[in-house]
Amino acid sequence: MCSSDLVDQLAKQWTKTAFDAFRADGFAPETLVVTLTDSLDGREATVRNREGKLTQIIANAVRREAKADVGIFNGGSVRIDDVLLPGPITEYDIIRILPFGGKVVKATFDGAFLAKVLDQGLGNQGVGGFLHTSDGTTRTSAGWLINGQPLDPARRYTVGTSDFLLTGGEINLGYLTRTNPAVHDTQDLRDVRMAVIDELKRRYQ
Repeated sequence: MCSSDLVDQLAKQWTKTAFDAFRADGFAPETLVVTLTDSLDGREATVRNREGKLTQIIANAVRREAKADVGIFNGGSVRIDDVLLPGPITEYDIIRILPFGGKVVKATFDGAFLAKVLDQGLGNQGVGGFLHTSDGTTRTSAGWLINGQPLDPARRYTVGTSDFLLTGGEINLGYLTRTNPAVHDTQDLRDVRMAVIDELKRRYQ
């Protein structure tokens, strides 16, 4: 057997092992999700600095999964470092985008705490802790708007986020934990990749 044949054989074995593991987690790697009609930019230089169509889809998926006021996730969770071009996208591509997966978590945040988290998310521009938010959450010169209304520091908001963010493990967000007194009623939901698959189908089918 020549060296190229051996490499090909080993690659197929590792691919099979990986795909079997994905199937055990409930994914069907070869299954078509949608056919993209535009490009989705997952490059590190993009997702750690500014929003784009891909990060918007993920943030909206997190929000919809949690039936929340706001969806939040960290740009560093996107690891594909590539642009997905128009054409077919499979469940394996979703795994490539978000290889670490993890549960979507629904929680309730005190308004002042939510503003603090969102402000720090912007302050983390350039690193993995740069936070992306769902449609309807915007920063103006006067402060944050949540679904068109000024963020009220005295009220509580339902938030969809990732289980990783609630460990306090992200840069400059060590206070963002389930045990913080400003975080209430946490509930673990599906793997974020399942939510993203559903969101892509809503957008492109």
